[in-house]
Amino acid sequence: MIRHIVIFKLKEYTTTKEKFRAAETVKAELLTLPLKISVIRDFEVGINISDDQTAYDIVINSTFDSPEDLEIYRIHPDHQACIAFNKNYTVRKAVVDYIF
Repeated sequence: MIRHIVIFKLKEYTTTKEKFRAAETVKAELLTLPLKISVIRDFEVGINISDDQTAYDIVINSTFDSPEDLEIYRIHPDHQACIAFNKNYTVRKAVVDYIF
């Protein structure tokens, strides 16, 4: 099994309310992926609650059966469309993939 974790830093927003709305918008878009991509075994999206300056804003915690399934996910057109969508809201991301 492969765990695929991605964290996102949102763009700067004028208010906390605007930032939370942006986070909710990104989360809603991300949560469409398991409905469209069958190789996803588990998929969770969270919004950060910490106000630590080093904290990222959104996390994806997902599971795949194999490295090949993860690659299918990475190149899937719906995943690529989601990446393009997220660029409207995020400025940075980090990824960790590991076998467990």
